[in-house]
Amino acid sequence: MQKTIDALKLAASEVEKFNPEVTLIMSPHAVALNGEKVPVQVTDKYTGDFGDFGAPHVTMRYDCSSKDAYALNGCGALAIRYGLMDHGSMVPLYYLRPSSPLVIMGYAFLLSTKGYITFGSCMRQLFEGRRVLFIASGDLSHRLLPDAPAGYHPDAKRFDLKLVEAVKDWSLDKYLLLEDFRDSAGECGYWSIATLFGFMGPKAESDVLSYEGPFGVGYAVAVVKESGE
Repeated sequence: MQKTIDALKLAASEVEKFNPEVTLIMSPHAVALNGEKVPVQVTDKYTGDFGDFGAPHVTMRYDCSSKDAYALNGCGALAIRYGLMDHGSMVPLYYLRPSSPLVIMGYAFLLSTKGYITFGSCMRQLFEGRRVLFIASGDLSHRLLPDAPAGYHPDAKRFDLKLVEAVKDWSLDKYLLLEDFRDSAGECGYWSIATLFGFMGPKAESDVLSYEGPFGVGYAVAVVKESGE
C-alpha cells in the first residue's frame, strides 16, 4: 500500500498548510441509520483505537465540534450521542492529523445519491467563510480480485477507474453515470464522495494522488480545493 501511504502523507502536508477550523468526516463505517436523515455523532471527545486490527496501542482522541454537529440538523441530519471512532475515520486521521475539532457523520441508507449531493451543498452554505476540511471516504470497490472481501466481479475495476476519472475531472455528470454499477462493485465510499461533490461545488480543482487495490479493495486518495485557492 505504499502508493496510498505516500499519497496520504502528501495530503497531510496540504492539510497542515490549510490549517482547518473544523474537520468533517463522512465514513461508511460510522453510525448508520435506516432512514433519510444523515447521522451525526455528537460527544465531548471522540475516542478510538485499532484493537480490532491487532494494534490496541494505536489510539486517537479528538474534540468534537458539537455546535457544528448540531447545526447540521438544519441540513437534514440527525444528531446522535456517540463517541466511538470507526476505522473509516481513524485511518485517514492517522496520516492527516488535523489539529481542529471533528464532526463525524455516517450514512442514511434511504437517502438518494442526489440527496447526499444536496446535503453537501447545504453544508457548504452552513460553513461559508470558514476553513473547513471535509474527509470523504476513498474506500471503493471490494471486488477487484478473486479473494477480495466481497468476491470478484469483472465490472469492479471499471467502476473504480471511472470513479477516479470523474473525481480527477471533477465531473458530477460522469460520477452519476456510475450509479448502476455500485452493487456490482460492492463499494463503500460512493455516497461520501457524492456529498463531497455537493460540498465543493462544480468549479473545484481536484488532484488524484493515488489509486491501488492490492487486497482486492480499491483505495483512492485525492486533494480537492476551491478553484483559485
